[in-house]
Amino acid sequence: MVARPPGLSVEQLQALIERYDQPELIVSEAYADSPMDRVWSSFWGGAMNQAESGPAMAARYAIWANTVRDSIIEGMKAMEAGRADEGRTLLVRAANSLSAFADVQACLDPMQLGKRPSPP
Repeated sequence: MVARPPGLSVEQLQALIERYDQPELIVSEAYADSPMDRVWSSFWGGAMNQAESGPAMAARYAIWANTVRDSIIEGMKAMEAGRADEGRTLLVRAANSLSAFADVQACLDPMQLGKRPSPP
């Protein structure tokens, strides 16, 4: 198999957006999944790799994103099955994880466009 260099054309990006801009759930298979209870360890790997300018940042964040996605899917399933508390827990975890991602980006943003989170 011939390795191809990483990259994304405008046309490829547009096709990707069109693929996912649908009313039905579409699940990416680009990266392996991490178990849902590992959402924070997956996030940690991406954030630390980014902070240290590591080469695996994108892949680590992609695995974390799959974990967040799976938490959302499982939360939806739990809600549909009448297990509202379980569903809410999964959806809150996913939302909190996305908020943590935004905070990390605000801390590491070289243009300082975001509002940095207050220290704990």
